Amino acid sequence: MPLLHFITHRIEKDAQQPGAKLTHSEDEANLEQEPLAGFCQHTARELKGILAKRGGRRYGAFHPEITHVPALLKDWQGERQSFAAVSRRICQHLANSLDNTEFAIDGFFACFVEQLADSDRLYLFHLQHRTSVSVTADMSLSETHYLDFASTGVGIMLNLSDWQQQQPNYLTLTYGRADRALQNHFAEALGFCDTLDSAEETREFLQAVEDYSQQLPAEKSHEYKAKVVEYCVEQDMRGEQVDVKELSDFVSATVEAEQPAGQDFAHYITQRHSNNDDKPALPEQLTPDRKTLKQYLRYNGKNRDLSISFAAHLLDETIHYDAASDTLTIKTLPDSLRKQLKGD
Repeated sequence: MPLLHFITHRIEKDAQQPGAKLTHSEDEANLEQEPLAGFCQHTARELKGILAKRGGRRYGAFHPEITHVPALLKDWQGERQSFAAVSRRICQHLANSLDNTEFAIDGFFACFVEQLADSDRLYLFHLQHRTSVSVTADMSLSETHYLDFASTGVGIMLNLSDWQQQQPNYLTLTYGRADRALQNHFAEALGFCDTLDSAEETREFLQAVEDYSQQLPAEKSHEYKAKVVEYCVEQDMRGEQVDVKELSDFVSATVEAEQPAGQDFAHYITQRHSNNDDKPALPEQLTPDRKTLKQYLRYNGKNRDLSISFAAHLLDETIHYDAASDTLTIKTLPDSLRKQLKGD
């Protein structure tokens, strides 16, 4: 992962104070100097992994009426400002946006750029730090500070190549476990605007999967659907889109089942819309929603006193739902549950 730039800044604000304080780096990290370059590479890998593993990612673009951050980035791309200067001004903009709010924050913002074969990508992550105890060289104890990656807040990835070429959905947004209201605030200040409903697109895709799998032999239908979901989840975990043709080839090679009328899934998707205008046209590249994918194969829900989870194919087989009475009937209980109920 070739890093082109890496820099961190810090924003502090007390809930009772009207303004936020920015402590900025004067210069970006020297990526040719060890061990600093190794620290930057490690941090970038951790943060990219967080972005890829989080479910519920949102995809969008800059809001056309919120131009401050895009203007700064264009200055950097046009070499009118350095990366250090632009990242500092973006973080100053975030700090200023907190003025006269009740938000409290003491965190770092890591800004870095990676160069890939097909694109350059800019990342911005809100980091939390923690205090702990370490052993010094003379074997005494001392206070130390470290980044708590598990508490990473909002993260944004800008595909610079797609942005410059005016491609859609060039921004990716993820939320962490921190204060969601604060993370929403930062997203709005940066100008993030949703342009893709990945959950709805995934539901339409899964309906096509359901329709296609019903044409397969009954014993292969569930296996086919499971392999589709498995493939899509793996792609999502990598932060990659799902190419429908590649998905079709993979599942066809994995699930040994005679396909209807000699058609593979990719061909079925193409014909599905052309033969019926009521069926939505599906993209060749799917941006999957992981939560929707997992719900397709499994129903689950819980409250404080009850937790239920079961495979979707059991519905109307050994598990029946009556919407009129809002009751769920389970005919075949797991052995372990049956033993508990009998007191064995």
